[in-house]
Amino acid sequence: MTDSANPRWRGINHLALVTPDMDATVRFYDGVLGMRLVATVMAGPMRHYFFETAPGNTVAFFEVKGAENFTAPAGIPDRLRKAQFDHLSFNLADEQGLLDLQRRLKEAGCEVTDVVDHGFV
Repeated sequence: MTDSANPRWRGINHLALVTPDMDATVRFYDGVLGMRLVATVMAGPMRHYFFETAPGNTVAFFEVKGAENFTAPAGIPDRLRKAQFDHLSFNLADEQGLLDLQRRLKEAGCEVTDVVDHGFV
């Protein structure tokens, strides 16, 4: 039985973001990160693609041609900058998987930060 005041959360179904270039997004999320493209739908004139991060969990993108690409560094939001999505953190099975992914990202030419251990996740 579910307590309506305290639902049993089972993760995030999806987080929807915006990209100006869906083809580049597919190359990165599927090709570099290895997240399987599990759904492609049209949302009006926009492509809306979903990449699986774990069973039942996805990150999704709407393609909005001409959407602004922010170039400010990610990590800690700066209240003086224009509002933007800052970063998304994924769980991996173990630390070695994280280090392997960090290496793959660097090899793909991505800007990569040091591994950050918040001590609570």
